[in-house]
Amino acid sequence: MEELALATGQPLTARLPWWRARLAVQPAAAPWAVTVRDAAGHLRAAAVLVDGPSPAAPGARRTALASGGGGYLAGVAAAGAAEAVELGRALAAGAVARGTLLDLEDLPDDVTTRALAAGAGARVHPLAPVPVLHRPDAGEPVALLSHGTRKTLRKSRNRLTTDGVVPRLRFTSDPADLEVALPDLESTHRDRDDAHGLPCALDDPTGRAAWLARLRALSAAGSLEVATLHLDDELAAYVLGVRDGDAYGVLEGCFRTRFARYAPGRLLEFCVLDRALRTDGVRFLDWMTGVAPETLLAADAARARVAVRRV
Repeated sequence: MEELALATGQPLTARLPWWRARLAVQPAAAPWAVTVRDAAGHLRAAAVLVDGPSPAAPGARRTALASGGGGYLAGVAAAGAAEAVELGRALAAGAVARGTLLDLEDLPDDVTTRALAAGAGARVHPLAPVPVLHRPDAGEPVALLSHGTRKTLRKSRNRLTTDGVVPRLRFTSDPADLEVALPDLESTHRDRDDAHGLPCALDDPTGRAAWLARLRALSAAGSLEVATLHLDDELAAYVLGVRDGDAYGVLEGCFRTRFARYAPGRLLEFCVLDRALRTDGVRFLDWMTGVAPETLLAADAARARVAVRRV
């Protein structure tokens, strides 16, 4: 299945490390898979799925993809449109047999997804697109930023100098470094949500386990990069990034609100953006979720995202 996913250009969020982490925290009876093979037995299409309560229909259960989720891009691997149609038929039949609603979110709006929906007899619903930022043909990445963002970064650096605060920036892809950093990353994540009065996914044992499993799986696969900004030796902000082919994805970023005067989140995000767009082979920065572009440092395009639903 991983070989097929790679051959069909699936994003990291629709490949083995991602759905393995998802399955690690699911009840034993929830996961299942559908595969399509040719006459010789070769795998031609596949999807890994999980069943659970439907957030849109109280009392009902739904079948969702183990890939993607939470706004991150999902995907189903199919060698062609005909295989995607056959996979869609099998998914619909499987959901009917299990008594669930077929609810496949966060899929790219492409030929494969449309063929899958046609096979399943399902509707395609638009979702918020995912912003991206392309590497400039020439010049400095800072030129991609708005005047207001550049001003914010200047103020951040000036305030650090005026207050005598010492910044320390670090990038690491070592799984051992991740384990050491996890307690600080978790407390910073919680601080962000607490400051905005938002429920924190890490307060739920399953949500916390899923977050930890995802980071550890991506790190073990060599795909995760942890960028940290310490101010006077205290973690002020972090960004989790993933290298995926010619894209550098921003998986997550948080900052401690007590350092808001220095805009540490913006400062670190720019350092990540600047470093990524100077890296050989990286063609664009992927913000990975369908967030409002005006909340980002910069974006110059977007990838369409849809849900395939059959009730």
